Amino acid sequence: MSVVLIAPPMVRACEPLLGIATLKAFLEVNGVRCDCIDANAHAQEWLLDADRLDGQVERLTRTRGASAMALSRARSWPTLRRQVGVLKAQLRTPEGYATANRYRTTATCLNRVMNIAGLCHGVEAGSPIRASLSNYEDLRFSDMDSAQLAEGAAQPELNLFYDYFRELLLPELVARRPAIIGLSFIFRSQLLCGLVLARMIREALPEALVVIGGELISAWVDVLEQTHLPTLADAILPYEGELGLLALARAIAQEDHAEARPADRDARLASVPNLIWTDAGGRLRRNPTRKVQALSELPPPDYSWAPWDLYLAPVRTAAMVTARGCYWNRCTFCPEVINPETLLRVADVDRLTADMDDLHDRWGVAHFHFIDSALPPRTLKGIARHIIDRQRPYTWYGFSRLERTLAIPGTAELLGRGGCRMLKLGLETGSQRLLDGMDKRQELDVVSRILRALRDARVMVHAFLMFGTPREEFEDAEMTRQFIAAHHDCVQFVNCSIMNLAHGSPMALDPPSHGILSVQPFAIEGRALDLALYSNFEGVGWGRVEARRYLHKVFLKDPAVRPIHLRTPALFDSNHSAFFHPLVFGSPEEGLQDKTCKISQGISSEHGAPVGGDPSLKSDVERGQDLLPVGP
Repeated sequence: MSVVLIAPPMVRACEPLLGIATLKAFLEVNGVRCDCIDANAHAQEWLLDADRLDGQVERLTRTRGASAMALSRARSWPTLRRQVGVLKAQLRTPEGYATANRYRTTATCLNRVMNIAGLCHGVEAGSPIRASLSNYEDLRFSDMDSAQLAEGAAQPELNLFYDYFRELLLPELVARRPAIIGLSFIFRSQLLCGLVLARMIREALPEALVVIGGELISAWVDVLEQTHLPTLADAILPYEGELGLLALARAIAQEDHAEARPADRDARLASVPNLIWTDAGGRLRRNPTRKVQALSELPPPDYSWAPWDLYLAPVRTAAMVTARGCYWNRCTFCPEVINPETLLRVADVDRLTADMDDLHDRWGVAHFHFIDSALPPRTLKGIARHIIDRQRPYTWYGFSRLERTLAIPGTAELLGRGGCRMLKLGLETGSQRLLDGMDKRQELDVVSRILRALRDARVMVHAFLMFGTPREEFEDAEMTRQFIAAHHDCVQFVNCSIMNLAHGSPMALDPPSHGILSVQPFAIEGRALDLALYSNFEGVGWGRVEARRYLHKVFLKDPAVRPIHLRTPALFDSNHSAFFHPLVFGSPEEGLQDKTCKISQGISSEHGAPVGGDPSLKSDVERGQDLLPVGP
């Protein structure tokens, strides 16, 4: 009896995904053998092989009717081909992050290689695949339309990774013969490729149970009957997977030792918590939900399967969580606030830091990415004290709220001395009245003190801003611009977005109370969009069209703001921005201001937005696809 868990393409290949690492550790502690495969990292390495791409590009150039764009990109291949190995190596070494100019050139060129690989596939159909280092899109199949996803899964040969799945991944799975194969979906960019893989696995290994789960799949639990998702796997395991996957493994093991009758199988599956499955009568069944009650029940993540050399990162980075659920859980734009499955559990700091030591001792990890929605202040300080007291060589970054605690003298200094190299902060806006309406409970005068304290402590800031909220007016946007400009020496990176209305958020449940006049579902002619997670809306403010125009024409062109925007890593965003801190690779004596100056001076004002576009500046429909919060 064995389980194989897979991270399907396509996501940023910077670090191993935490979800399957946690599940593997839990299953093995409880006596179930479990293997993990990072098909995302392996598939991208396969795709970026220059020898393989030679044949693909040659075929493209011989194809009659190939698009002008595809042919133009193919002409750049001989130059790029000589650089592919160097480009990958640079993103895997500290030297690639010495200046923003060097980094931007490297990431942009490697992304062009990825784009060429996509254009070469399906060239006879007009090269409909748009592949980048951070996204995957097939123009024939909308990832918000489950019927089109089912259509795409039924034609696996159209997928960019079909040959990798068929020639490399499936033979490996067939050799292992697992009883359960789980696919974890965290990002929309994984949907089409992952569902194609699920279809191919079900055909190659009909005796295995193919289960899909992960945070993205969990977002559609309430509407599954109106989608095609239940037909694309043998079962769905939403929310947290530990207890459900363990019970499922035990149920399948019992089945292996008993006479297989449909009624008995249904009875066993009915006992598996969280499972959504189709019984012998063809009825979709939903089992009661159960979760681990405390994070102390979980062993440290098991990253023994991680292909560390394949990640596009200069150091081994491990994702961790300090809590499940958000301790604040009040922001009115967030769908997690009213989620009935939300259960806050915070890790004991001593146990958490012991897990960090374990990951360092076993796999040499010294850089940690905390993926919580918000790191609790007590935990922030506890991690820092552990690193200082035990003289650990760790660096780390993660999301934090702008709590008053951070403004207390000495707190920011403690974090800086304790390995914190960057905090991702949901500033959202420079308008106090809008912050109050979002129930952020953060005062701008306190925020100002926090930013300056973090600057003095040499902790970088990656600020997240949201324009186009329902009550926003021109004056509010101007306050945001002025606030960021006044703190340009405190904010190193910025992520800007135009707000869409998240299904299930307090704003969506009571629009009038939040200044929303009307709600309009996303609509694309000929597509059902039953998997949309966001809606368009009209608010009482100046509107998102004006907000977007302001963002591009005014905010991002402000001479104090523009360098911040341009130094924000293209494609990889906050996954790479922490690596620009001098103390990640440099000596303690090197100043952060010196490094920041090198970053900004290396980019002239003639440069536009990063090649491939800033994903935070997409249209409403596009932006709705990549706003799903990332968490445990």
